[in-house]
Amino acid sequence: MVELLGLAYSPWTEKARWALDARSIPFRFRHYQPLVGEPELRWRLRRLTGPVSVPVLVTDDGRWLGDSAVIARWADERGEGPRLFPAEHAAAIAHLIELSERAMSAGRALSLARVLEDDEALAEMVSRKLRRALGPAAVRVGSAGVKRTVRKYGGGRKNLDQHRADLGAALDELRSALAKAPTIFDDFSFADIAMAQALAFVRPPSTGLKLGEASRRSFSDPPFSERYADLLAWRDELYRAHRGPAPLRR
Repeated sequence: MVELLGLAYSPWTEKARWALDARSIPFRFRHYQPLVGEPELRWRLRRLTGPVSVPVLVTDDGRWLGDSAVIARWADERGEGPRLFPAEHAAAIAHLIELSERAMSAGRALSLARVLEDDEALAEMVSRKLRRALGPAAVRVGSAGVKRTVRKYGGGRKNLDQHRADLGAALDELRSALAKAPTIFDDFSFADIAMAQALAFVRPPSTGLKLGEASRRSFSDPPFSERYADLLAWRDELYRAHRGPAPLRR
């Protein structure tokens, strides 16, 4: 059985998990431990410098595949179910994957800025077991981890206006692409999965992401939730129709 290494609260991991589930591919889920797990990840992915992150799929023949879109393409060649990358929409899907990445990067930066102002959310960044041991110091540990993530991916406060503009532009383009709802193309595809995850930073879905109450609050953007209520309704219906229950572990 293949193994998916990821973060249960990450929309990037959810993209990969959804693709594997859509193609009915059994897998084990293993929670990635940042910092502790990074040396092995660098070695396996042959990336000695630059940022490395999950999701990563360990295939049944021992390969380590990084990036949710790469994992989804691997899944699309196996299993059964709806094809996620129909050939006739190849160029458009590639564009929407890139648009999703831009939107999610912007949303992450905005979310992390909110986390840094919320002690409860900072404490939730620390595992429950360690949180109990650390007590109030868990907030400082969580803050250090979040600041490290900000440095890793960029997104300081001086860029927040640009991040907000980038997220809004991507969601406006999604709205235009959904003129023929309920899916971007005639049939469900990875484009829908990818763009749905950009909305996790507007309001997280009720299923799919394992978030504490404070973290869910930090992911949410009330003004954008109102502005893009139609897209949130589309996302929620997409989950109902094409996701179903999504267990975090196999």
